[in-house]
Amino acid sequence: MGRRLGVALLAAGASRRFGEADKLAVDFRGERLGEHAALALAGVGYVQGWVITSAPDHPCERTWRSCGFTPLINPNAHKGMGTSVALAAKVAEQASLDGLLIALGDMPLVPQEHFEALIDVWDVSEPIVVSAKGDVRMPPALFSSGQFKALQQSTGDQGARVLIEQGLAIPCPPGWLKDVDRPEDF
Repeated sequence: MGRRLGVALLAAGASRRFGEADKLAVDFRGERLGEHAALALAGVGYVQGWVITSAPDHPCERTWRSCGFTPLINPNAHKGMGTSVALAAKVAEQASLDGLLIALGDMPLVPQEHFEALIDVWDVSEPIVVSAKGDVRMPPALFSSGQFKALQQSTGDQGARVLIEQGLAIPCPPGWLKDVDRPEDF
């Protein structure tokens, strides 16, 4: 223990498949969809947290800030999730952090204990620790500082997919890793 961890909550997507509404602002189980991950992450012991967003004054901002997250605007969000990953890695490197946990704002069902499990495995010196639904590796994922340069090269919609495929997989129930892309996903 004792390594300095940062957390980036990616919330800058265009939500094209969701329609006109901002999916992160839609009510889900009594909170806005975009608030669930921040609330679950609030107690995991990070030293710096950011929400990578595409717009200032988001309806979730008050909750994000109360959970210890600083909103960062990604001016290149329209170019895909990779640009948010790259921005998160850049600020983590500038903050001299030892690791960066990347979570998605549209995955409201990941519980705090799963984030803690990722951190526990990373804390015993795994360079990349990822979530797994069966054989599929995916975020949330935790990267050691040695991966920050590679993460900063992320582009397009694939984000950190190549690095995620290299990580140690931590299995969890498939329902936890459900992301909301369309209104029917609720």
